[in-house]
Amino acid sequence: MTELILARRRMVVFLTLCVLLLGLLTVQARSPDRRLIGPFGTAVLTVLGPIQAGMARSAQSASDAWDRYLEIGRLRTDNARLRQQVEELSRAVSLLREDALASRRLEQLLGIRQAAPGRTVAARVIARDPARWFSTVLIDRGASAGVRRNDPVINADGVVGRVIEVTPTAARILLISDSRSAVGATIQRSRDAGVVEGKGGAALQLNYLSREAAVRVGDLVVTSGLGGVFPRGLVIGNVAQIVREEGALLQGAVIQPAAPLDRLEELLVIVGTP
Repeated sequence: MTELILARRRMVVFLTLCVLLLGLLTVQARSPDRRLIGPFGTAVLTVLGPIQAGMARSAQSASDAWDRYLEIGRLRTDNARLRQQVEELSRAVSLLREDALASRRLEQLLGIRQAAPGRTVAARVIARDPARWFSTVLIDRGASAGVRRNDPVINADGVVGRVIEVTPTAARILLISDSRSAVGATIQRSRDAGVVEGKGGAALQLNYLSREAAVRVGDLVVTSGLGGVFPRGLVIGNVAQIVREEGALLQGAVIQPAAPLDRLEELLVIVGTP
């Protein structure tokens, strides 16, 4: 019963709107000036105008929202592209910085190479044992390049070690910081002689100095040329601490190596030692 009443009401509303529309068209047709909408048109516009305006605003808002959505998508695409370009430029800058640092190290090596006694072979560190960081390193030059066992190895800063194993294409270097290493040394200022031995860490130990040796903190220590491995005058490091024991006939010193033994990269092997 309720549905029937609602259906009748809808029919009445529909017929009423049809009558109003028909009347509007009739009045408009009989009007001397058809450009005028008349009273019925005015009434209809009064009712429908706000609705039409609201619909127009809604349509414009939807259009603006769609445009903003498309713009956000474009901005995201542009941001992703720009981030990729920034990453590529950062990698390029990093590579250029590495190349510049390598060129600087090679220039320093070239200067040392020209002053080194005998013929030298340039090599690059390709491996080292993480468990024995201050013991040995592996380089990419071997017997085919003229490298032999016991050849001294240096870099632009000073003595690095000596060759202990050789293959045709690689060689293993025993660093002067290894406990098996011993290098005849001289304090450059006072000319006092001793032996620099490795301690298995970052520092070295200068032993067998005379009790009367006038050693000072900061003194430069160089190779003495004794022992038949290292040529005379190569830089080993500087005195960092003097060790004197009460009643001992000799004294010693802790040496800070000149070469950065924990971050070696390019090296020179002296293969033509006189």
